[in-house]
Amino acid sequence: MSQLKEKFLAEVMQFIKSKEAKQVVYKELNYHLKQSEQELLSKGTDQSQAEKMAVQKMGSPSELGTRFNKLYRPLFDWKLFGLFLIVITMSLLPLINIQDNYAENFLLKQSCYILLGIITTIGVMLIDYRKIKSWSWLFLIVALVLLIALSFFPNVVINGKGYLHFASFTIAGEATFPLHLVFWAYFFSKEKPNLLIGFAVYFFSVLLFMKIPSISDVFIYTVLVLTLFVTSSIRKKTVYTTIGIAAGVLLTCVILFFTTLKEEQKMRLLVYLNPEKYADSEGYQYVVLKNLLHSGGWFGNEETPKFMVNMWTDFAFANITYFFGWILAGALIVQLTMLVIRLIMVSGKVKDIFGKQLIIGVCALLSIQMIYNVGMIFGFLPLVSISLPFISYGVTATVLNSLLIGIVLSVYRRKNLITEPS
Repeated sequence: MSQLKEKFLAEVMQFIKSKEAKQVVYKELNYHLKQSEQELLSKGTDQSQAEKMAVQKMGSPSELGTRFNKLYRPLFDWKLFGLFLIVITMSLLPLINIQDNYAENFLLKQSCYILLGIITTIGVMLIDYRKIKSWSWLFLIVALVLLIALSFFPNVVINGKGYLHFASFTIAGEATFPLHLVFWAYFFSKEKPNLLIGFAVYFFSVLLFMKIPSISDVFIYTVLVLTLFVTSSIRKKTVYTTIGIAAGVLLTCVILFFTTLKEEQKMRLLVYLNPEKYADSEGYQYVVLKNLLHSGGWFGNEETPKFMVNMWTDFAFANITYFFGWILAGALIVQLTMLVIRLIMVSGKVKDIFGKQLIIGVCALLSIQMIYNVGMIFGFLPLVSISLPFISYGVTATVLNSLLIGIVLSVYRRKNLITEPS
């Protein structure tokens, strides 16, 4: 490259702050300079004159640099971040009225978890999501290793389900979802993904989830993969055919899994159809949750309920409805819905296919947990171990969900640096 063009590009770069933007602008301007120069040369202009005229045609370096700096500056989605802050702060609500019943300071702990979650979100946002694309298979390997450890070498077993516990963190099967997300977003962002490999990865992962065992994880994982598959660039005929075959195989697996459950586990899944009939046994929790929802009223109930099991984890929404009333519970649902809607809106603004798939995957992971958790509290769905994102107590869940928001903010931050789908 001639000194004239180098000098011009260097002057333009002085007005651009972002390193990532500098790379994009440098490449773009260099391309246009070459095109303009080739056009002039084809008209008979000599080399040195063509270079000079091409540079002059670009205009003032300061004006050009200022314009590109504004166009390609790193973005921050204040709307999404604001909704995230509101929702994650509301995770303190389930702890306010139960704190006096326990010696442990849950409020202080959750406040620390919220702070850690916010730091995680900002930290992940600053990482260029495009750099993890080449590491997608490594993410999958780590996820599978964790699932194998949970299946065969758990150091904690609760109600027959394996966990890995260290320090304040408790790792369950759902902790691998962000890792799976990166792999599947990469896999389905390819123009022609190998579906046989995809099937093999999916079913092997499902078998490991079932070995833990965790049917709720299988359900959420399936929704994640299915959503990314449907929204990929694969031909719709192939998508529908594949879904039909996969649904048949999955149904067979679910039936086989169901037959291996103990009678009390089967009853727990089916009793929600008529909980009053089993109010003194397996239907007790359904009846209690129904009473808690009705007793909350518009503005909440000050009396401490007899039932306090999981009132700050899986049943956090019932806690908020009972103690703070239907109005605040409704406001929480509105906030969660707005968060999901914002995720959908952001995905529509992203041109990069990998980035778009990441956001769609995050939306699928969060929305299915929100819908199922609220649905089971209202008695529409069987009670399983699915927490309410951002609201249920716990450091692992809080950090992981915050990480997902960080991924979306990372994609949004760099959306203008992608000039065409990749």
